[in-house]
Amino acid sequence: MYVERPPGADLADLVACVWWQVSEAGATQLVVPDACVDLIWGPEGLFVAGPDTGPMPARMAPGDTFTGIRFRPGAVGDFFGVPLQELRDRRVPLSDLPFARGDALLARRPARGGEASHQWVSSGALASSRPEAGAPPFPHTSAGHLLSTGDETRLASGGEPPNRLATDEEELYRLVSGDEEPYPLISGDEASFQISPGGELPFDRALRLRRRLRVMRAAVRKRLAQGVRVDPATSAIARELRHGRTVGEVAWDLGFSERQLHRRSVSSFGYAPKTLQRIVRFQHALRLARAGVPLAEVAVTSGYADQAHLSHDVKRLSGVSMRDLVSLASG
Repeated sequence: MYVERPPGADLADLVACVWWQVSEAGATQLVVPDACVDLIWGPEGLFVAGPDTGPMPARMAPGDTFTGIRFRPGAVGDFFGVPLQELRDRRVPLSDLPFARGDALLARRPARGGEASHQWVSSGALASSRPEAGAPPFPHTSAGHLLSTGDETRLASGGEPPNRLATDEEELYRLVSGDEEPYPLISGDEASFQISPGGELPFDRALRLRRRLRVMRAAVRKRLAQGVRVDPATSAIARELRHGRTVGEVAWDLGFSERQLHRRSVSSFGYAPKTLQRIVRFQHALRLARAGVPLAEVAVTSGYADQAHLSHDVKRLSGVSMRDLVSLASG
């Protein structure tokens, strides 16, 4: 079961959605490029999924649960403290990423005994973090399960949820926000946030998802309040490139040189302009195809030269045909 929800009005400018997924059976899921960056909490910890340039198969075991916050294309800025191209095609444990501390980029890593330590992290430290095909979607990090076995037993039997903040929640809030204080209590809009309106999930799992999303949103709000730099031209860059304009035309219309456009595109999206153009055009075509638009019309509307051009780009970016992608989404 995969569900997306709006992030809340205060995050909507930068965040596309919050989401969760519960794997009902062992499977390999195909993740395709969308120019987004996700902050994710999986069975083995906290993780950042960088912008992809090709298909990323992810193996999931039965019962695996994931929660995520998806940043809009170009909206993550310097949120994670590294140039976005450093995260391209990578899945990186959150604890491996640096965060701004004055003029220095410091990484907070769990040390032995559960204490946090600070280490310098160079860009080369992320070089081995690209997952292999069919690998688990999220690498192991320091964070364990949100609730202890005893807590889960009490919740399953109808007992009261634990009053103490879980260590994992505190660590996530501290890592993302840089704030040593406990994260805020649940707010009114989050109190009405429904994880499982149809009752599809057991109570304890629904509560776990809700708690995770609560602390993730609180941590992201806090980090954004500290001042994350986002290029104001990102929306215009993506929009103009999606319309099929050449890189030179887009640069001219936005008042940039081609070199400036390239630099701003790599900084904001993790891609050069031509790669970004292929991905946003592909996503537009995928939305149309999933809505039932004939593929010949999809090609023309999305700015492809013809249906063969569409088919080539889709196979290049996803590894499968458009019909396969649509059937995977509806299956």
